Amino acid sequence: MAREEIPELETIPRAEFLTEMWPANYRAGHHVTIIAPTQNGKTYLAFQLLQHGPELRNPPVVLVMKPRDKEVSKWAKTLEYRRVYVWPPLRSIWRGTPPGYLLWPRHTFDPDRDDAVMHHEFRKALLGRYKQGNSIVMADETYGLIEELKLGREITAIHSRGSGMGLGVWCMTQKPTHIGTWAYSQAEHLFLGNDPDKRARDRFAEIGGVDADVVKHYVARLPQYHWLYIRRTGRRMCIVGP
Repeated sequence: MAREEIPELETIPRAEFLTEMWPANYRAGHHVTIIAPTQNGKTYLAFQLLQHGPELRNPPVVLVMKPRDKEVSKWAKTLEYRRVYVWPPLRSIWRGTPPGYLLWPRHTFDPDRDDAVMHHEFRKALLGRYKQGNSIVMADETYGLIEELKLGREITAIHSRGSGMGLGVWCMTQKPTHIGTWAYSQAEHLFLGNDPDKRARDRFAEIGGVDADVVKHYVARLPQYHWLYIRRTGRRMCIVGP
């Protein structure tokens, strides 16, 4: 495709997208995939989407792998999500049910012990929400869950079957090559940040249902904190501003 044939996409300010377009387009059970190199604002965007998403029967669960994360801690306070160390969380007659949970196990900084604990607790959360439905499970770093914690089978199963039960899996990762094609084929909503790596951009050709040349063109040129948004139903594409 010649460069002059690339269509010009509308740029929508972030506030307008979050308050008008996102609530009108997201439904329980929709999967979301967010891909961009580090320092592009994946976590910030994901929590903004949670903040403006629909009310669900079961509170969202965010699976956090990092020992410390100031951005996640800040958003937990903003959204009043409760940090828990094990799943299911202990019930409290005094605190009630929060709007969401951060499942963030304590770290010993021994990778073998920490990975074993996270595998155990995250797997319980994934399967528990899979059974209950009508919720969201957000993976802070999908590559780590799959490759380090060996939870790929569980995540793939939910991607394939969870949508019909209202369970949406929200995946974040730094590179499109770090996750399988299910992250493209099963996601209703994709947010792609700038990526200078041509090999990474070539992987976007596997999204299907959209013009790969258009996707690669914009991903190569996006300013920092801008996102190429793709909704697979209706093949809607636009740029979401900072």
